[in-house]
Amino acid sequence: MEDQDDDFGDQYLPVGYRFVPTDEELVSHYLINRVFCKPVPASVFQEINASELYSQPPKSSVQFSSGEREWFFFIHKDGNFDDEQHKTLFRMVGDGLGFWRSNGEKPLFDTSGNVVAFKIHLTYFSGCLSKAKKTHWRMDEYRLPIQFYTLHNSKEEWALGRLTRGRDYNFDF
Repeated sequence: MEDQDDDFGDQYLPVGYRFVPTDEELVSHYLINRVFCKPVPASVFQEINASELYSQPPKSSVQFSSGEREWFFFIHKDGNFDDEQHKTLFRMVGDGLGFWRSNGEKPLFDTSGNVVAFKIHLTYFSGCLSKAKKTHWRMDEYRLPIQFYTLHNSKEEWALGRLTRGRDYNFDF
């Protein structure tokens, strides 16, 4: 008798499946593979230029379906987005549309205690700095140390973003 799971093949996921990778898995299995041009699941990760991602509100970067609340991006560092912008506290979006606020950079370590990546947690605020309103959009950005690219002679720099949409705020107090 055939196993029923074989009928679904590799392209079907079981009912209730959720893609919930750890920080370590995102870096070691996805980000590093992207840098080395190894295949990754295209249905899970979109590619976007950093200047495009950070120049528009987060809602413009995603497509909504099935009540999704989390999206993953490979973020290509292009000529309009430099290393210093990774370290800034605020990343302005458009002409006063809003900004991303960083809580700083946190190193991620391997089992030997070596830094393998950095994680930056960002929160999106709508409006200008003086009249900003915190939104329900959050993003964790994972990036590899610059030394990784020089060690492996890689020309293209990538980051990985996990964009999360929280529940809409209830303004009925």
